[in-house]
Amino acid sequence: MEPPIIEDCRVNEAVDPDSPIGKTARDWVLAVAGEDFPPERSRLLGAWLDADPLHRRAYEQAESVILMLGGLRASPIAGSIGRPAVRPIARWRIPAMAAGGLLAACLAIVVVTLPAPAYETRAGETRLIALSDGSQVTLAPASSLRAASRWRPRALSLERGEAFFVVAHQSGQPFTVQAGDATVRVIGTRFNVHHGAHRGVRVEVEQGAVQVLDGDQDRAVTLRAGQTAVADARGLTVGALARSDQAGEWRQGRLAYDDAPLAEVVADLNRYSQRPLTIDSAATGRLKVTAALDIAQADRFVAELPRVLPVRLAPDGRGGRVLVAVDPKRPPERHAP
Repeated sequence: MEPPIIEDCRVNEAVDPDSPIGKTARDWVLAVAGEDFPPERSRLLGAWLDADPLHRRAYEQAESVILMLGGLRASPIAGSIGRPAVRPIARWRIPAMAAGGLLAACLAIVVVTLPAPAYETRAGETRLIALSDGSQVTLAPASSLRAASRWRPRALSLERGEAFFVVAHQSGQPFTVQAGDATVRVIGTRFNVHHGAHRGVRVEVEQGAVQVLDGDQDRAVTLRAGQTAVADARGLTVGALARSDQAGEWRQGRLAYDDAPLAEVVADLNRYSQRPLTIDSAATGRLKVTAALDIAQADRFVAELPRVLPVRLAPDGRGGRVLVAVDPKRPPERHAP
């Protein structure tokens, strides 16, 4: 009895052009485009294409990109290679550029320099982003978000700051957000990701469900509407919001903290203020804050900090920025207004 035939589902996967397979495929496409292609080279290419379905997929992907970029016309490779025709291989004739090597170099530059989509905001700026899959992202001030590549628009990395995601459902196409060492994986939902100081990550779910994985990918928790999780050096800690619509409250001009390090609070305030704060030591940054405040009243909140924490405010000597410094004469308190 013959063994069952198992279809390789990877044949429809998009291949990252910067992966080893993607780079090799691009090299083959450029070689076919820009140099004489003797039978021996055709046999080598055919063997490489047949070795793995992803090789053929990567070749077709690279070929389509270069055709799109250059508006090139394709015709079959001339000559026999002594075996069934390799498909689909293209041989391009470009009268305007007789030097095949120069063509290959120019095309390589165009392909390599296609950047992955990236989005950034300045301090005090909020940005609404419409993704190609129908999802939407609200990017908080002084934040940075980047797609894994143009071929993976549903794989994003929140490099710093905070963002609220409204994810369009696509069956079999999960939406992932990498933030520090944590990974958030969803199908369709509304959730907020905060990538704070010291690599800590906080996830809040407003609607639907998300899966949060720790840095080692060996532990995962599933969060549903109204739940939150913090991923840091201690692992994953799950909590609850008072209301599910509190997820991403910064969109309504509110910030809330429950026993958060002062360093995290200061980092958040700096994203909304033109007068950034600095902290004089790691010990100061570890002071705990429990508070809820209107972002518009951030300056007042900062001015009140010395009344409830062992800190004082002073000019930092660099253009009037405010310094948060420890005042050893005051006993520590844990709560800010």
